[in-house]
Amino acid sequence: MQQLITEGLKKILYTKNECLLSTSSATGLMEACVRNLIKDDEKALFFTVGAFGDRWHKIGVSNGKNSEKQSVEWGGVITPEFAQEILEKDKYAVVFIQANETSTGVYNPIDKVIPIIKDHGALACVDATSSMAGVKLEVDKLGVDVCLASVQKCFTIPPGLALCSISQAAIEKTSQVKNRGLYFDFEEMLKKNKSHQTPSTPPIPQMRALESQIDHILNKEGLENRFERHAKLAKRTQEWAKSLGFEMFPTNEKYYSNTVSTMRNSINIDISKMLSTLVSKGYRIVNGYGSLKDKTFRIGHMGEIFLEDLNKMLKVLSEIVEGLK
Repeated sequence: MQQLITEGLKKILYTKNECLLSTSSATGLMEACVRNLIKDDEKALFFTVGAFGDRWHKIGVSNGKNSEKQSVEWGGVITPEFAQEILEKDKYAVVFIQANETSTGVYNPIDKVIPIIKDHGALACVDATSSMAGVKLEVDKLGVDVCLASVQKCFTIPPGLALCSISQAAIEKTSQVKNRGLYFDFEEMLKKNKSHQTPSTPPIPQMRALESQIDHILNKEGLENRFERHAKLAKRTQEWAKSLGFEMFPTNEKYYSNTVSTMRNSINIDISKMLSTLVSKGYRIVNGYGSLKDKTFRIGHMGEIFLEDLNKMLKVLSEIVEGLK
């Protein structure tokens, strides 16, 4: 089972790198990257455009690593120009960045930023939690060293399992780092991976579900069809928001996420009332994350949601919004 999963993941991520499974959320593998890839005398750079970028930096600090955070205002992205400017100022061993920032609904232009990171000699770690298997990400083409996610987003599996690809350069770096801890030691994961096992007790139900879902993604829907469907879901949601007077939270439409849309409360309605009423109608979307609560709301259109499903929900939501104006 695990072999089928990891071989399938290689196809989804367009990589020949090894793929690992972890009995954890994606946050566990975010910590694994920090603990395994940063030596005591090195500096790490954390690009952040929202709550989960901030979380990765917090993980670096809490593990005692020399962790620098470079951020832009929420709603913005890490542009190639910004990345180039920052990376020219200092020497970084590892750079961390979100592909899709769940809190703000933006997708960083990692296809342009990752090559800049690599040109500066750093390892590149990408958190693709809310976009893997929903947005095309070519790991080997870009040179991503660790690309991680958990399964409860685009894979549509109950939480409790995380996964990542890991490059040979990252594997070699791991052997040079002391005090990597135990639970998230990449070397232990790699050792067990050779016999298609995990170092700690695996969540068998999630693994069986993931095996089935990967088969569906690759052999039934098809990767390109899946990516196209997510793009259509995003476009439909953006059109809906505009039609009701909501503004999209991201500052540039080129970087709107294809898996989660974040809208500003630009028509000043009671967001909490809107959400609770929608739940009573059988649908659930979520409030803004952290400091964005009641200032924004988010619609996740990922995984096994289809246009018909989305349209039904948006029709109900439109009626609720009109009643709250």
